[in-house]
Amino acid sequence: MSIEAIQAATAVVRDRLTAAHHDVTTARERLAEAVGTLADLSRNHTTSLIPPEHLRADEQLAGCLELIAGSLACIDRFVAGL
Repeated sequence: MSIEAIQAATAVVRDRLTAAHHDVTTARERLAEAVGTLADLSRNHTTSLIPPEHLRADEQLAGCLELIAGSLACIDRFVAGL
């Protein structure tokens, strides 16, 4: 396999990781909006309407963003070394 082929393959992987980062960021933003709406609605109730799973989901999405960012950094270092 040539260096050009490796660069092309890593470019595809990088593009997909960048898209995934965008998608996870969007998911976190929408989740935050939902939690905000539920928090507003909770003011009229004796108990919170925010499911605990929403908070765990945000933590998991944050972890995904860290993993994706780390993967992008690894790819960039790899390609720089070619």
